[in-house]
Amino acid sequence: MNAAGGKLWLCLVDDNGVLETEPNCLELRDGPQAGYAIVAFRDECVHALTALSPNRVVILDMEPGGRVPKVADMRTRFTAEALLASCAVDAQVTCVRLARATLRSRLGLPRKGAVADHVASVFDTPVGKYWTKKRDLAAVAARAEIVGE
Repeated sequence: MNAAGGKLWLCLVDDNGVLETEPNCLELRDGPQAGYAIVAFRDECVHALTALSPNRVVILDMEPGGRVPKVADMRTRFTAEALLASCAVDAQVTCVRLARATLRSRLGLPRKGAVADHVASVFDTPVGKYWTKKRDLAAVAARAEIVGE
């Protein structure tokens, strides 16, 4: 899973490569009905975990450096990640956080540039919609976790 643009982007990866997913993202809505949004988001997480049936959820940490997100964006991201992790635990699915430095080390990626700059060296062909700087990073995180097992 990779958080970008207020959404948690999802991608399944197995030994053969990237699989198309539906849903391809989860979004925690913000606003005056935040409590209801959290309940709805948890339901979406449960549905996604049931539909995709992963054996592990990998949450990719933020890229160090670069632009600093707004506090509200970070709060939404961290809340969504925590809710997804909680749902994974409830579903008895292992959930891990993956630092980008660990991802680079496991996949032998250069330390220079963003991880997004090196996706093509791991997956040469985009798979499905919303690939660039969204699902592609989720896929690379999943591949790094598979390599690290």
